[in-house]
This record gives sequence, structure tokens and C-alpha cells, in this order.
Amino acid sequence: MTEAIIRQVRAEDAAELAALWHRVFDDPEELALAFLSLLPSLGGGVCAEEDGKLLGAAYTVTDYTLGEKRAAYLYAIGVLPEARGRGLGKRLTKEAAALGRALGADFVCTLPANAPLYPWYEEQIGVRCALYRGEERVQSRPGPEARPLSPEAYGLRREELLRGRAHVTVGPAALCYEKENCRCFGGDLYALGNAIAAASVDEGETCIRELLAPPGADLKTLAAALGDRLGTEQALLLLPADQGRPYLAADVPLPAELIWDLTLD
Repeated sequence: MTEAIIRQVRAEDAAELAALWHRVFDDPEELALAFLSLLPSLGGGVCAEEDGKLLGAAYTVTDYTLGEKRAAYLYAIGVLPEARGRGLGKRLTKEAAALGRALGADFVCTLPANAPLYPWYEEQIGVRCALYRGEERVQSRPGPEARPLSPEAYGLRREELLRGRAHVTVGPAALCYEKENCRCFGGDLYALGNAIAAASVDEGETCIRELLAPPGADLKTLAAALGDRLGTEQALLLLPADQGRPYLAADVPLPAELIWDLTLD
């Protein structure tokens, strides 16, 4: 048995990477294949290979911009159960961050899966919690009609609604994957009148990852309508907050008012 090497992912790895993704995260392989098909427009990836078998992978999404600065968002970092405890996660994380820099990113960030991982990521790549989220649950009820939007239309409306506010611009490849990710879990990118939302179903409730509306709009009414549209009893609305649920970790300070709701999770 040779020592595992870390290398960049290749197009011919897609089927094995999708199977690995499914085993680690329990997502459908079709979702992983959709992500992989968007590389390199979406970013890049690295994998751990030993004796011709892939043991883990990590990806860096570079299709986000904050003003003139480009982000490297580390995503879907995972190692097969039988290969854990060998430091592969650390190596993959560091190599994915380095790849993001090599692809032109100005800063590195990620969304740890749970609270204990924030100090772990800080130790490995120097990121710390920079943004928080608030949570509010509403009972689903009929309201404004929610109509699916194309990624292109969603992106245009998003920029219009966020004009003059501190926000991250989500590129076309990332928006394409956001739509596939939402659709894979019973949701979509939606328009509700002049508002837009990205939502899916998670453990029996509607999870609203982003909800943007003109000033004066009642977000709770819109969230309730999305819950009704997705057929759940309640909806979880996630919004930027000064404190609350730890959210994005970055290796640079980020404005507290920054709107970056779409992080693929």
C-alpha cells in the first residue's frame, strides 16, 4: 500500500467522486455530478488517491465576488469512513484553500458543518466565524404565488434588490448549482411577486436559505407562502444577524451587515 497522494480532480474522476460524495454526505449522486459538471467555471477540487482509489475530496468554489475581491469557498470536504483518522481531511482542506488562492481568490472561507469544527478550521487554514445568522420559524399558509426562476433571472433580480447594500455577488455557475441543489431537495429558486427566494425541504420543514424583498415587504408572509408551496407545516427563515447561529468563517474580517445567504448549504 502506498501513501495517499493529494491531486487535483480530473473530468474522468466524476463517477467515482460522485459515489464518494454520496457515501460521505448521503446526497444523490446526480447532485454531485451536477456540481462536477460545472467545474472549472465553478472553481476546482482536490482528491486523495491511494492505490488507484479515491479516499476523499474537497472543493473550492471561486464564483463569488465581494466588490473586486474573489472568494475561495471551501465546500463538500469529505473522507470515506474507512480512511478517516489518517489526517486526510487536514491535507485536503489545506490543499483546497491553496487551490483557491492559485485560482485567483483574495480570501478563503467556509461554512463548518457544526460548532466544534470552527476552531478546527481556524487551526488548519486561519478562518474564524465572520458572519452570523438568525432563525425564525413561521407556520405555513397560502400567500403570494411562488414561481420558479432560472438562475439567470434570479441573479439579475438579486442584484437589483441588493443594489446599494453590502453583499456578495453569486456568479452564474454557482447560481446554476444553487438551483439544482434546491430542486434536489424539493425546492427551487423562486419569485414571489417582486421578492425572490431560494428554498428546499430539510427534515420535513421548508428551509429558506435566502429571501430578498423590496423595503416594506412582510418577510413572514412570504416565508409562510413558501412553506405552503413546498407542502410543509412550517418554514425556517434564515437571515443575516449580528449574532446568533455561527455562519460563515473567513480568513479576513467581513462587514457585519454583509448579505451572503447563498453558500450551497
